[in-house]
Amino acid sequence: MDTYDFLTDPRTPTLSERREMREQFAREHDTWLRRLRELAEEHAVDDDFPAFLLATQPFEDLARRIGRAATRAELATEVADEVDWFLQAFADYLRTQDGEDAFPEPRRLTG
Repeated sequence: MDTYDFLTDPRTPTLSERREMREQFAREHDTWLRRLRELAEEHAVDDDFPAFLLATQPFEDLARRIGRAATRAELATEVADEVDWFLQAFADYLRTQDGEDAFPEPRRLTG
């Protein structure tokens, strides 16, 4: 895996590389998974959710803004919204790469 590709787009690693990263970040994964379950609004956070991503460079800003919040009520509204986006966008990160297109091409008008 090219580390620099991951720094620009966390969807670059293959599914097997993602699973390897999950193992490499096991401690961080467990810590963030517990926290995300307290910070999520209505989303159930599955055991295979890639919580470890919050310990990586692409998500360091989100992790910093979450700070020490232990409950959703302690998050600023915009941070809570971003947590919701994160939970939705990466729900299948360790399951499949189907449908992942970080930079889809705009639809072209025909005629």
